[in-house]
Amino acid sequence: MIFILAATLGLCCMDCRSMMAQELQVQESVVREQEHVTKPSKAGGLKTKTLSQNQVKLSWKKSAGASAYKVYKRYPGSKYKLVHATTKTSCVIPIRTDRTYRFMVVPYVKKNDKTVKGQADTIVYRLNRVTISAAGDCTLGSDSRYNQKFISMYDSQKDPAYFLRKVKPIFETDDVTIVNFEGTLTNANDRAIKKFTFKGREEFVQILKTGSVEVVNMANNHTYDYKQVGFEDTVRVLKKNNIPYCIDPTIAYKQVDGTRVAFLGYNALGSNATKEKIKTGIQKAKKDGADLIVVSFHWGIEGDHYPTNLQKDFGHYAIDQGADLVLGHHPHVLQGVEQYKDSYIVYSLGNFCFGGNSNPSDKDTMIYRQSFYVDNNGKKLDDSKARIIPCSLSGHTGYNDFQPYPLGGSAKKTLLERIRRFSSGMHVTIDEKGMIN
Repeated sequence: MIFILAATLGLCCMDCRSMMAQELQVQESVVREQEHVTKPSKAGGLKTKTLSQNQVKLSWKKSAGASAYKVYKRYPGSKYKLVHATTKTSCVIPIRTDRTYRFMVVPYVKKNDKTVKGQADTIVYRLNRVTISAAGDCTLGSDSRYNQKFISMYDSQKDPAYFLRKVKPIFETDDVTIVNFEGTLTNANDRAIKKFTFKGREEFVQILKTGSVEVVNMANNHTYDYKQVGFEDTVRVLKKNNIPYCIDPTIAYKQVDGTRVAFLGYNALGSNATKEKIKTGIQKAKKDGADLIVVSFHWGIEGDHYPTNLQKDFGHYAIDQGADLVLGHHPHVLQGVEQYKDSYIVYSLGNFCFGGNSNPSDKDTMIYRQSFYVDNNGKKLDDSKARIIPCSLSGHTGYNDFQPYPLGGSAKKTLLERIRRFSSGMHVTIDEKGMIN
């Protein structure tokens, strides 16, 4: 009996131990199931959308298994920094212009105090501010049949930097300065049969270089003052000095921190410019990857402060085709500024560093300056900033010293009021600082 009882008790103990082991296995299995967390899938499809000069929106596809996302950013010289945590698939991040960012989105799931991260997705983003300054007619030379005062001034100063010295602080703080180059740089003597023919020495190109002028428009009625030879000489000098020029069909391009800017030029006097040519040029600029397109027109009536119907028609058409800014010259005086759709038309920039007249009766001129905001996807913001900087083309009222300078005080106020009057009905307001709204 004792043996049977002991055996029975032994079997019972074995059964108990087996049951306890099974329960322990079940409990461990439950714990393992509780502890196991599936790794989220990659947060793919990361995109950026520029909202303003200081904000960008990030969006991405929902990650399978993720309960939330962490967003990091870094820029050259820094480490990744957590800037946002969200359960949504988008967020808005503060930014600065002219800085390259790398954003990283990490999906994760948190369960039972355990966090499991999925594969991160990254994207590079940059918002460029591209500032363009534009000034009017620059004739670096003279017509020897009337006077040689510009050339005499150059020789007496013995310094090409003299001419644009007072506006260089403006030009050198932008990204691109463009002027209307009206004349030739040549030694040719066979002039065209016309009232005025302008030429200067090849060395006068240093006026542009020392003055921080990066692009010139050559589409005007003085390009061939010394016929084909004079034109080719001028082009050769500009190329030698790395100054791009525009004259249909030649387009000038400038690269500004990844933003490609195209400059097109058309002489709209007579039948030289047509809508078909304008359309073709703008389409070519787009095909060549231009993010910004600036179109210069030589047009209008000399001495007239208001645009003709042709000026308005061509200006509007260029913007309809994709131009971001339209610049005008030829009247030798200022005309108004118009807002058409989301772009501006500066109908006439007037004279600037103008050797073609030793004493213009109207010495008012200006620098037009506009900052565009373009991201690395080519998207442009609508809140570009434009400004008029009132100037005089000479420091003397009785003659032209060929040294334009910014106006101040009452003279600045008076000129801004003139430009407001010229711009009446053109959908712009110009404040006391020259800002255009």
